[in-house]
Amino acid sequence: MAIKATSKKSAAKKPVKPAAKSKKTSQVKSRVNAKKTDLPTAAVMRLAKANGAERVGADGAASILAFAEEYIAKLVREATKIASDAGRKTLKGEDVENASQTI
Repeated sequence: MAIKATSKKSAAKKPVKPAAKSKKTSQVKSRVNAKKTDLPTAAVMRLAKANGAERVGADGAASILAFAEEYIAKLVREATKIASDAGRKTLKGEDVENASQTI
């Protein structure tokens, strides 16, 4: 009985090449790295169209989102101060209305 000798070259593992990046991978990564917002873009686009805009671009919607979130944050901070001055932790409609007149 003869035993076959295996060569060391065939037993050695070939180096694995990294997978080539596809266009889809780079697009997905850019979307993942984009700033996350709490407001849905589609809702902002619907509001813009309902108020006279025929078309809204992605960058326009992103700008509207940024300003809307900034305004809402200021409004809530002011309404929170008003509610706190009144001795409450809960925001009421009147707090928000008063805050909107202040801002």
